[in-house]
This record gives sequence, C-alpha cells and structure tokens, in this order.
Amino acid sequence: MAKYEIEVWDKTGGKLADIRPICQNLQWSRTRNDAETLSFEINQYLYNRLVNALGYKNNPLSFMEAGRTDLRVKRNGQYLFGANLISIAYSGDANTVKKTINATGYLNYFSKRYFTGSYTNQYQEDILWDVIEQVETVTNGDYGIRLGNVIGGSRIRRDRTYSEKEVKSLFQQMSEVINGPDFEFTADKKLNIYAAQGVYRPSLRLAYPGDIAGFSWTRSVENIANQVIGKGSGNGDDAVSATATDNGGAGYCYLRQKIATYNSVEQETTLQQNINAVVAQAANPFEVPSLTIQNDILDLNQLGVGDTVIVDMSGAGDAELARINGPYRIEQISCSVDSNDSEAVTLTFDDYNIDDIISKQQPEDTGSAV
Repeated sequence: MAKYEIEVWDKTGGKLADIRPICQNLQWSRTRNDAETLSFEINQYLYNRLVNALGYKNNPLSFMEAGRTDLRVKRNGQYLFGANLISIAYSGDANTVKKTINATGYLNYFSKRYFTGSYTNQYQEDILWDVIEQVETVTNGDYGIRLGNVIGGSRIRRDRTYSEKEVKSLFQQMSEVINGPDFEFTADKKLNIYAAQGVYRPSLRLAYPGDIAGFSWTRSVENIANQVIGKGSGNGDDAVSATATDNGGAGYCYLRQKIATYNSVEQETTLQQNINAVVAQAANPFEVPSLTIQNDILDLNQLGVGDTVIVDMSGAGDAELARINGPYRIEQISCSVDSNDSEAVTLTFDDYNIDDIISKQQPEDTGSAV
C-alpha cells in the first residue's frame, strides 16, 4: 500500500502544509509531453479546522487560492509531480459543504504565454530552454522554472521562426516532429529534456489473463491520414505549403488526405518536419491499448510515463487479442486513490517507432517496478 502526501506551496516557493488527511476521491494523471492533472474533494468543515489551526482563519485564500497555489504530490516520500491550482468549486446542501480542487501541471503555465523569436541551426533543446528563459523575464511572468537535465541521444539542430506563438503548443509541436525531444517539468520546477523519456523495462511483463484486470482499444481508420497537405504562414500563392505521403498506407486502405494548418510556421523546412511526423504516425490503422491493472501491484515511484514494458495478451487464446504482444510505451498513467491510499491504475500505451525509442531510452536497473 502506498502513502500519499499533498503539499500546499505558496507563490514565493514556501511549503505550507500537507493536506492529504482531509482529501477524498483523489485522482491524478501523467501524460507524456503534456500537463499532469490532479483533483480531489475536501469537506469544508475539516478544511476550516485545518486553516484555523495553521493561522489562516481570517484569510483562508492566502493558504490556498486558484492561480497562486502550487500542489506537490508525494508517494512514499518521493515527489511524483507538481501542479498549479486552477479551480476551487464549492457545493453544498443542508448537511454538508465541500470543495472540489482541480490543478494541472506546470506546462499549463505556458498555455497563456506567447513568444516571438527566431532560431537558425540551433539545438532543439537549447531552443526550448531559451524560450522559457525569455518569457520568464517579463514582469510578473517568472513561474520559477529552471533548467534541469538534458539527457541522452545525439542532439538535433533546428531552424524555427515564431510569431506570437503559444508556448505550450510550441513545446508540444517540437516534441511531435521526427526525432523531436521529450520533456517534463518536475515537482520542484525543473525542466528536463530527453532524447526519449523513460526506461526500457523488459523484465516488467503485463499479461492477460493475469496482471491486467481490464482493457479497451479501438482499431479504426477514422483519424488516419496517409497524405498530409501542410499550410503554413501567408495567404494564397504566398502561403508556405508542403506535402507528405505514405504510399504504403495509401495502398493498404486507400488514399486518405488531411489538410494541416500551421499559421505560425514561416519556413518550408519546419512545415515539412511537422507534416512528416504526422503522416508517419497516422498513415495506417493503429491500436492504442488502455489497460486497467490489478490494484496495488505497480510501484509508481519507479514506473513512469515514457517507460517501455512488455504487454502480452496472447494467453487469452484469441488471435485478435494476440496482436497485443511485445514492447509498448506508456503514454499516460491515470490513478484513482481511495481513503486508504489503495491505487487503481490505468495505463495507456503506444508502440509507434518502438525500436527507435528503446534505443534512446535509459536501461533498466536492478530495481523492480512491480
């Protein structure tokens, strides 16, 4: 059984208290190259008792306030992630009053920040960090993000021109091009950048029947595109444009086109990189399994987003299920935690370009993630 703590941190970077004892219906998720989510409920009577004891009776919003408060989640004494408090929803009836807390990871700090600048032949990791440094120099714009580690792989140089580009999508689009980096913001506000985030864990095998309590996935062509027509900045004949085609995918399930618009992209090479990555992932029918794991068997202090494990559904004796058998990369971890800190975990996977990903990942150590 795990032990959770939910720490409240103020805008100056000071830790105020652990509020886990009064939190109910705790849920969290971590997604590769996206913001974490955190939600829980608090009985208002218990909350008032706590803030009164801590000396915040006359000004409870100075203890926990939307937009100002950060929450850091600990599991068995180790930080999992940090999040900024986004909303406090109040509800009640004749018998009780409660508040529902919603917070999202530090990447979402930058969903409302914009950047203008240009880079030529610069390492992609350096571009990402320079963007953070520049937007944090603006008055009241320093969130306290600092550079952590740049890990693994040969560094790729890029040309980029941005005009009032939203910083969150700038990061995500950089990660989505071929050989683009992965990134994460740690609980203590460090930006880590990876050639491929995660650890290759061939010893961790999730089997059905067995460790897998339930599963779901869809095999569909609804969202595939084996020819992508990219439109960049400009109008009419002056617009930047490029096309990427996967002839194998088109031959397998007919030509399926998609027009992708990148209004902030001014250079054809950048546009081509973006649409090459789209067609590489979307040219054929794909399966993204989501697996519910038996309660309390995974060590979420070791197993993380980006890790590659073995998923084996061949034991079910079904030829279609048996396709899910091999290395899969964890794209998302979703966890519900009850009042006793028992965990119900759902893992969402992908196997796109898995051999290349494994070659860039850290090797497994002697510890176990189960």
